[in-house]
Amino acid sequence: MRRRPRTIPTFGGRQLGWSAGVSLGVLAILTAGVTGYWPVAAIDQAVDNLLASFRGGSLYPFMLAVTALGDGLFLTLAAVVTIASFLFTGARWRAFCYTLVFVALPLTVHGLKILIMRDRPTDIPYTGIDVFSFPSSHAANAALIYGAIAGLTFVTLRGPFRIVLTGAFLLLPLMIGLSRLYLGAHWLSDVLAGYAIAGLFLVILAVTVAKHPEPPRFSRGIPFALFVIAAAFPAYLLISLPDSDALYRAVELHQKPAPPPSP
Repeated sequence: MRRRPRTIPTFGGRQLGWSAGVSLGVLAILTAGVTGYWPVAAIDQAVDNLLASFRGGSLYPFMLAVTALGDGLFLTLAAVVTIASFLFTGARWRAFCYTLVFVALPLTVHGLKILIMRDRPTDIPYTGIDVFSFPSSHAANAALIYGAIAGLTFVTLRGPFRIVLTGAFLLLPLMIGLSRLYLGAHWLSDVLAGYAIAGLFLVILAVTVAKHPEPPRFSRGIPFALFVIAAAFPAYLLISLPDSDALYRAVELHQKPAPPPSP
């Protein structure tokens, strides 16, 4: 009797359904609060006031480096390297699914920013769509891309590296979200909404990939992708850190806008 080839494991339909439901529920609740249906602004302001006393202190260089891990340019590099590793091993369907989701999420986030047009906690000199705060692009994109890489790491690697690297990639979006709050770039609800959107798109990614399960050999390029991403970050940090420092230092020269009125 011919044995079927072993495939990469995926989450069950029930777990994915619950995950999608929770993500949609959280996003709906936060959006309702931001648009004035319940006073989320009071919670956001309290958290921002708490973090304001820590800004510009000894944590500043560390938080600046952490937030760079969520920059669009670096995340684009991580996404391209991941997709390229699939194409190198012939996993065209997986590459297509990841490309589709990695492109669709930023478009969704930008659409919500334009629709809601929420002010940021501090007057950061952003331009274009980036002047708007809700939801957080850094949090959403980081949670999607690093979350997807964490899943790939978990099903590809073995031994202690599997747990350590998976945990590290899952921790990154949380640290990036915290850095956005620390730097005064976002309200708490912006970051949580970014996570919720990413959770929904991760479910979409898992469902689409599961349509055509592939043998584990199609993920053998993932260790190389992880190496490239890790090696590229110091170089990216060296190039981008001076401009990022100037951007967030400029916050100290501006007054905070008045918080959104509570209904």
